[in-house]
Amino acid sequence: MGLLHDLKSLRKYSSKKESSKLNLKALIRIYRVFGRHYKPYWRILSLSYLMLFASIGLGALAPIPLKFMIDQVILQKPMPESLGFLAPFFMSTPPRTLLLWLALAVVVMAVFQAIFSFYNKFYISSTGDRINADIRERLFAHLQRLSLSFHESVRKGNLVYLLTSDLSKMKTILIDFPQDLTHRLGTIAMYAVLLLLLDWRLGLIGLVAFPVVYWITRIFGPGLRKAMKRRRKKEGEVASLISENLLGMALIQAYGREQTVKDRFNAENQESLEARLTALRLQRTYSRLIDFFVIFTTAVALYLGGKYALGGEIMPGTLVLMTVYLKELYSPIEKLNRLFFDVIKSQVAGEQLLDLVENDMVQEDAPDARPAPPLKGEVEFRNVSFAYKRSSDVLRDISFKVKPGETVAIIGHSGAGKSTLISLLLRFYDPQKGEIRIDGEDVRKFTLKSLRSQMTVVLQDARLFQLSVRENIRFGKPEATEEEIIRAAKLAEAHNFIMNLPDGYDTVMYEGGENLSGGQKQRINIARAIIRDTPIVILDEPSSGLDARTEARMQKAIQHLTRNKTTFIIAHKLSTIQSADQILLLENGELIAQGRHEDLLRTSDAYKKLYEAQFGWQTQIQSTTPQNGDLQPATVSE
Repeated sequence: MGLLHDLKSLRKYSSKKESSKLNLKALIRIYRVFGRHYKPYWRILSLSYLMLFASIGLGALAPIPLKFMIDQVILQKPMPESLGFLAPFFMSTPPRTLLLWLALAVVVMAVFQAIFSFYNKFYISSTGDRINADIRERLFAHLQRLSLSFHESVRKGNLVYLLTSDLSKMKTILIDFPQDLTHRLGTIAMYAVLLLLLDWRLGLIGLVAFPVVYWITRIFGPGLRKAMKRRRKKEGEVASLISENLLGMALIQAYGREQTVKDRFNAENQESLEARLTALRLQRTYSRLIDFFVIFTTAVALYLGGKYALGGEIMPGTLVLMTVYLKELYSPIEKLNRLFFDVIKSQVAGEQLLDLVENDMVQEDAPDARPAPPLKGEVEFRNVSFAYKRSSDVLRDISFKVKPGETVAIIGHSGAGKSTLISLLLRFYDPQKGEIRIDGEDVRKFTLKSLRSQMTVVLQDARLFQLSVRENIRFGKPEATEEEIIRAAKLAEAHNFIMNLPDGYDTVMYEGGENLSGGQKQRINIARAIIRDTPIVILDEPSSGLDARTEARMQKAIQHLTRNKTTFIIAHKLSTIQSADQILLLENGELIAQGRHEDLLRTSDAYKKLYEAQFGWQTQIQSTTPQNGDLQPATVSE
């Protein structure tokens, strides 16, 4: 009953309208895109395939001495006419000596076959690992080039799964599949010819299994691939969920949501398990069908072969040799069956990698782009409008101009467009309308690398890598000297606490810098920014969320960073921007107010309301500017 149920499931999966059979067109695309990685290794691959063919040939010749032992040595049958040149040797050599020579021939061929097979598999496998490493480097480099819109649209867990588990399957497609297919087809061709030469009738019976295997594969193959595809999807979802929850563990525990998260994970994990078991069950059912027809065909061939031997139509040694060849003929069929499954699973992964490598969401240089000269820092937005894909405008007709060395604060409620404005300046995106100019030149005329090399970004969330403190600071300027690193750390108020770390500047950060406090991480972040020494600095309120004492240290470090620089601040606290040369107030993607703090208090009701929301205890606000020391600002979330 179980087998019948699995057959029905296999047929049901295969009968759905969606095409899920082995997609030769997609497979060819995979070879076309990734086939260039063969080129550096063509010599070792050629040598490996020569050894493969030698191994196949020796494997086919190895059983022949067994026929001679039975027919010519034991049964003393005459040598066939086609091998008459061996008759004098067999007639003149004693039987015991012949047995020794024939046994020795089997051993010698087996030894050489093992040597050729060993080096073939070693060279082919090591080359596959090297090609996989090359592809991983290529994909990682491509990820660096993909635009921010791509990275914001994909789940990080899926990308991790893609570059680890899915990428490992490329070895199956690029190395194992061609190698195994050549091996199996070469073996089948060799033994099929030998069977037909020994007895064409038994040879044809042996070959009957092949169209049957093809028919079974044709009918049930699509269902297998569909099941494999569903399994891959569910595994990717589980990987994404694990990544998401590990990153949010502090929030999960703080809100006491462990059980809810666990229940969600268990549900996803069970769906993944069911998809995996379904694919496994269908695979085993398919394999048993193939095995049945192979065994049936072998039994028919053995029966007829025995009948022919009893009738004297073939020699007993020929029947034994044909039995060996039939086994060797059908063994590749079973292995081709497993290879078929591996290719189906790997093709699904290969198509995912194709989607990534062929993704064109890349922010590219214009054909006539040139390296940016040393910039002074004059920035101008001219009638800039921007919308993300399939959404309304996030920014509409934004215009303003910043002189070199000025500080500009960008404020507004969440979703007003503050972060998008900065992303446009960094050319993470390009506006659909208008233009952004630096020193009078459209930024699209500059190469991305040269433009961004003259900008420094300090985010509210200090990102540290699992490197030493020294290397984290040097990340801002790879060629920085030890003196420059220490100077930047001192200016960022970080040197003293760094020297108190276990290994000083050689202390390696935990993931995300978890072995440091928030203020310490941010000061290293600012040291990394200071060492770049660029004319344009972008700050996303790096002192937000810190205590008063730490914030005071941070403000001193920020002053060193921004001195004589064109500075953009995404502001969360109005107390930090009152000395800005310009304040830009955004609302629903529009610039509704612009000016200095004192002027905006007089002229902009929207700015005045935002100010009062933070300093609500002060009931009378006129045109005078309050003193910073009299205020106790509260944080307004963006």
